[in-house]
Amino acid sequence: MAMGKCACGAVEINVPDISTKIGACFCDTCRKINGGGPLLGVHGDSELRTSGDAQIGRYKSSDWAERGFCKNCGTTLFYHLMVGSMDYIYSAGLFDQQEFEITEEIFTDAKPDYIGFLSEKSVKKTAKQVFEAVNKNGA
Repeated sequence: MAMGKCACGAVEINVPDISTKIGACFCDTCRKINGGGPLLGVHGDSELRTSGDAQIGRYKSSDWAERGFCKNCGTTLFYHLMVGSMDYIYSAGLFDQQEFEITEEIFTDAKPDYIGFLSEKSVKKTAKQVFEAVNKNGA
């Protein structure tokens, strides 16, 4: 079980089986909500387990997903797929996991020049490749 908290501690998230693989998303929305850098996300499952629910704000960020944040401190909490797997992708910064590894970097064609790639070993995908994979998997 991995336990994570927002910056102010008002929201706690518990994930029974968290992945150690991190995906970095360079899409415009992720960079806007993260101060210019990518969202570093770690996959959970389709069930949200939290305390501090009253402090969780949500908004629909696309036709297929919503995002969650702490209403008190603004910490990005999750990206929730509303189609297909319905999985939650949690902000990696919520957790004190030293064994995380960046394995995928997506929307690399939207990555600004001032940011380098984060891992030599990660799989890199453009927006077109991401959407092709999503459409292929029926999400």
